[in-house]
Amino acid sequence: MKKVNKKLPALTIGVPACNEEMNIGNLLSSIFSQTQNHFKLAKVIVIADGCTDRTEEIVKSFQIKFPIVKLIKRDFREGKANALNKLYELSNTDFLLTIDADVIFIGTQNLDFMAYEMMKNKKLNMVGPLHEPTKVKTFFGELARYSYLSMRDASLKIDQGNNFYNCMSSEFMRKKFYKSYRFPKGTLSDQCYAYAMAIKDSKQGFKLVKDAKVIFGVAQTFNDWRVLSARSVVGDRADLVKHFGEDVLKDYTMPKKLFISSLLKYFFKSPIYLLGSVLMNIYIRKFPYKKDAPKNGLWTMVSTSKELTI
Repeated sequence: MKKVNKKLPALTIGVPACNEEMNIGNLLSSIFSQTQNHFKLAKVIVIADGCTDRTEEIVKSFQIKFPIVKLIKRDFREGKANALNKLYELSNTDFLLTIDADVIFIGTQNLDFMAYEMMKNKKLNMVGPLHEPTKVKTFFGELARYSYLSMRDASLKIDQGNNFYNCMSSEFMRKKFYKSYRFPKGTLSDQCYAYAMAIKDSKQGFKLVKDAKVIFGVAQTFNDWRVLSARSVVGDRADLVKHFGEDVLKDYTMPKKLFISSLLKYFFKSPIYLLGSVLMNIYIRKFPYKKDAPKNGLWTMVSTSKELTI
């Protein structure tokens, strides 16, 4: 990467967190291990959204070594979209990265890769990293991993990966963009909403930066897969239609031929896991999880997707 200009833009990182003691320390460590050749890290803001575990204690331990870390405590859970709105309000730097507390950067140049793309292309409103699933410990976890990998394989062939499917846990945004909108109350699919806003005027508004990578967890039990699917499979689509109308689904539909080719590719890698993942996805669509279904921007928390192994 060549330096785009001599004056480094400032970056704020915002982390909404609700009971993330299992990983918040790993995320913060990975943030402070990043190089800063194309930006200057101004502050890291963690919003502890009604935490009842050791999340706040762990963040405070980082404040001792890194004074730019700021902790905002909330006594009651108000939801991720609400926390993101607060981060948009508090940030005033050239760039803002909002990132889930249950992921970890892989390598040390991820922020530089994303900052470089934003500086190089002024048409971009937002970029995001490639998401790699963590190693798993259970049979159901392997099914979930194959389900994600086969879907990602197909999605990367649509507009070079610049689509809804690859806007996930991390959004690196330009100031003009993140100051231009707020999530409506009760927004469930914040990442899809942000993507839709980024490409509202032009499909060139978002780019997947494949050199930047984060690791994330997949559900490792049958019940957790059903709970997460109630949000990602059913909730995301419904939330998009609610805010943007039926036309938005044109960009949120996977071409069948493309998806089938990816399924076949992963079938030859492991027929058992691929067929198992297909059957599981059929089941969760036929019998969606309705107990404690997501509502008012809040969803049921699960634990097995937060067990990250590099």
